[in-house]
Amino acid sequence: MPRFIFLFAFGALVVAGSQVALTLGIHPEHLASLRYIMQSGAGLIVGTAMAATGLMGLAEGYQRTASQLGSLLQSKTHGEALPLVVRSDDQLQSQNRHFWQAYCSIGLSLAFFLAGLLSISILLSESSFFLYMAGLSAGVGILGIIGAIGGIQGLRSARQCQKFAEIDSSLLTAQPDYIAEAPRPTAKAPAKISWSSNRKRSSSHSRALAKRPPVASRYAP
Repeated sequence: MPRFIFLFAFGALVVAGSQVALTLGIHPEHLASLRYIMQSGAGLIVGTAMAATGLMGLAEGYQRTASQLGSLLQSKTHGEALPLVVRSDDQLQSQNRHFWQAYCSIGLSLAFFLAGLLSISILLSESSFFLYMAGLSAGVGILGIIGAIGGIQGLRSARQCQKFAEIDSSLLTAQPDYIAEAPRPTAKAPAKISWSSNRKRSSSHSRALAKRPPVASRYAP
């Protein structure tokens, strides 16, 4: 992860310097040569690619570490004595949100600087070159400080989340696997033995009554 932080920081500096150089060369009273403008544009493109690569490396590295940590939390035993920063899925989700907030802060800091510098150059394009230079110098100083503070804080927070995830993953890797206890089989009740048959036996008297023909009633017409 440190190499991606360095790559983003270096790319951001190249982007900022190229943007300042390009802005200085497009004033109507002091229009630079085509070669100068092309070199500044090439530096802007290369710096943007480097900064974007650094940001993508930061996101990919943390996502891989966070996924590994989530799997280890489910498969490894971790007691209270184990010094973990993240102990549950809810805490992991909270740390993920913190990382992505810092990640957005990093990108927005660079975008804020570039957008502010572009706005100043557009607003002062009709003014004299001296006033244009003074406005750009003040803008670079103010916007640079604000952007640097936001970017450094974002990089520090993102690095801290990555570091916590790596430490927790290394601690959980050394722990034994979590084995879920198998449910104990319930004791079955012994089968009841029926000592008497449910089938009713017909008696000799009932059999005799069944064979006797019906007697006609004396009150029948």
